[in-house]
Amino acid sequence: GIDDYVAVSGSSALVANLGSFSMACWVYPTNAAPSFPDFDGIMGFRNDANADFYVLQLSATTFEARFRNSAGTIHTLTQGPVLLNQWQHLALVYTGSILRFYHNGNLAGSMNASGMITNTSIPLEIGRLSFSNNPFYLNGNIDEAALWGRALSDNEVMCLYKQQLDSASAGLLSYYPMDQGIAGGNNVSVPHLEDIKGGYHGFFYGLNLTGSNSNFVTGRQMMGILRDTLCRGESLVYGGTTYQQAGQFRVRLPRPDQCDSTVCVLIKIDTADRRISVNRNQLSAVQAGALTYQWINSAGNAIQGATNRNYTATSNGSYRVVMRMGSCMDTSYPALVSTVGLSDELNLPTNRAILVYPNPGKDWVQLIPLVNGIPMMLEVYSMDGKIMHRQEDFGEVGETYRVKSLDWPNGLYQFRLKVKPWGGTSSNQTSPACWIVTNWLKQ
Repeated sequence: GIDDYVAVSGSSALVANLGSFSMACWVYPTNAAPSFPDFDGIMGFRNDANADFYVLQLSATTFEARFRNSAGTIHTLTQGPVLLNQWQHLALVYTGSILRFYHNGNLAGSMNASGMITNTSIPLEIGRLSFSNNPFYLNGNIDEAALWGRALSDNEVMCLYKQQLDSASAGLLSYYPMDQGIAGGNNVSVPHLEDIKGGYHGFFYGLNLTGSNSNFVTGRQMMGILRDTLCRGESLVYGGTTYQQAGQFRVRLPRPDQCDSTVCVLIKIDTADRRISVNRNQLSAVQAGALTYQWINSAGNAIQGATNRNYTATSNGSYRVVMRMGSCMDTSYPALVSTVGLSDELNLPTNRAILVYPNPGKDWVQLIPLVNGIPMMLEVYSMDGKIMHRQEDFGEVGETYRVKSLDWPNGLYQFRLKVKPWGGTSSNQTSPACWIVTNWLKQ
């Protein structure tokens, strides 16, 4: 690349004074002719003095894998193949006595090596390696970078090639899955490259983080993907775990070759807003955009022709609406209508209303009369007609009234407020009292 890379400051402290360590990543090299001073740094530590542990692309056909110990002794493997414009897996393992380099899970080369790294101030670089005043930048892409504080076995390296890295891997120090952002999208708000294992996050240098270049790109897909849509109350059992919430989950599944596989479980839940807006006998589903609506009565029977979002009740009773959201059917909370056939004193102007909140609620409910008038009486009824609360003592006009509902059973209740209209003139002050009615749900 030109100047794009990630650095994790002082990350050599993670492997300092350890007798063995390993690192691995997926790389997509695109430089057909790297040469000095334009080698392609892939990943690792490098100060070119006493703390080197890295991999770079040395030529069109070879990688260079190097370990330089605290005494300055150099151990270098120069191995191929390089698969240009293809994703390939690389791993570098130091056992304490042998340096091993792996390509696509297979041992590509090894040599005797000794010593350790003691320098604690060298950054881990991804997409670049430091060299004097001419750093080696990678032409290509990187994914799934990781660092261990132990030597990986041949079988473990092969598993990394076959399957997604397990974040519970023994000795794993840092893991950068690079699953952040949107490939080719606007990622300027992504603050850093996330280490989901140790929290040693890497900082971006030179990246625009927007557009098709100098940004997150589509990486190496290592996980199987399971997508499912659940309806309200449903669950999914997968890999021995029950899922009931929407989200993205990683599931590890055992395999006969001991390379556990990873499946990304993507769960969507199709649910509707179950509230109903009530204005006397005018009912409206709060949920817009449902595929279908069907109003039902208190017996659960479909009301013929009532297949729109709005419904006008022609008789008193309890009503619900069944809505289809995606592949799911969802049923609203009940709405109580009790104003059909009542006297004209309930035919209030549209500027008269009563607000109860929170709705739905639980232990307490607050009431605000939004009406030009003097509150005279409040009554609260349950669905079976039982009076739950009556209040005649009111304070100043415009006050908020608090009603205790702690002991009420869950269900739908009707609030009725008797108001004497008042508009500031003597004629209005002699108007007859009227009732304002609204519903409230306890759950």
